[in-house]
Amino acid sequence: MPDNIFNNRFYGFGEGAWHNKGIVSQEENTAQEAWNMLTPYGFEKRPVTVFLNGIQQEVRDYAIVRSPLPDDPTERIMGYVAKNYNIVQPDNICQIFDERVQKPVNTIGCLGKGEKLFLTWKLPQIDVKGDAVNTYGFVAGGFDGLYGVSLYLTTVRVVCQNTWMMAINEAESSKQTDKVNTAGKIWSGRHNSHNVERDLGIWMEHVQQKAENKLNVASNIFNLMAEKAIEDVKVAEKLVNQIYPNPKSLPKDFPDQLRVEKQDKIDILATKAEEDRAVVMALFGGQGIAIDATAYGLFNSITEMENHRRMEKKPATNSVLFGARAKQMTKAFDVLSVYSKGK
Repeated sequence: MPDNIFNNRFYGFGEGAWHNKGIVSQEENTAQEAWNMLTPYGFEKRPVTVFLNGIQQEVRDYAIVRSPLPDDPTERIMGYVAKNYNIVQPDNICQIFDERVQKPVNTIGCLGKGEKLFLTWKLPQIDVKGDAVNTYGFVAGGFDGLYGVSLYLTTVRVVCQNTWMMAINEAESSKQTDKVNTAGKIWSGRHNSHNVERDLGIWMEHVQQKAENKLNVASNIFNLMAEKAIEDVKVAEKLVNQIYPNPKSLPKDFPDQLRVEKQDKIDILATKAEEDRAVVMALFGGQGIAIDATAYGLFNSITEMENHRRMEKKPATNSVLFGARAKQMTKAFDVLSVYSKGK
């Protein structure tokens, strides 16, 4: 998929993007400052008319019209909406961010013909034994009548159409529980709500205020893992068995005509689980990269296996970010968190 950046409208702080488009600044900027660097634009809602009985008559629909620009000097229709649709202008999103979050913006970009906007800012890092995990607040705005405004936490730095989708899929597939999460969909609002701008600002401020506490908890858990020794190989095997368990056996009253077929599938899954456990134990036993005999070392053995050792036909990026691999690593985090706390 191409980057789909609208006529070079990308801003990044500190580092560029793979597509080498837009502006890369080595100085921190507010969202409004960055937005003004990109030749900003806005939208207008206009009534749709039809030529009927010899005259132009308005119908119930309205068109969202993007303003003309020096590099695209034609007014463009982004979509069609109802009368109660209130446009949240890109400039307003930037202004709300600056007022409520009061942090430098990390990336801003426009997609398509300007019908989508992304804005990200960097949240506090999780640091475990010198390894940093970056997390971003991500505002996704749409101006096509279909996509509203949403707020996410993500580990993906959004710089293009691809990373937009990766960040949203990562967030929407994250299991929302009382456990610590570094990714997830936080809030979404529709343009037909009169409170959407107010609510967006409140939620962005809430994310910024809570991020340090949540990420500190996650960091504490990782550091707790790093201090929890696993010197007995049988303890490690028991934990790995919880993370990669064998499939359940068939019940006794299962139909005989289906038993063979179903049992074959169970046997395949059991073999796969056994192979996964063997790889993790080999990595933990010394074949992995900089892995020590702690719960954090075992967690790194699992992430190394899931991210780098597993062979699949599907693209690895999809699975690592929001597929089976991500779920497996979340399960490992949960199991090893409980073990490290001594529960």
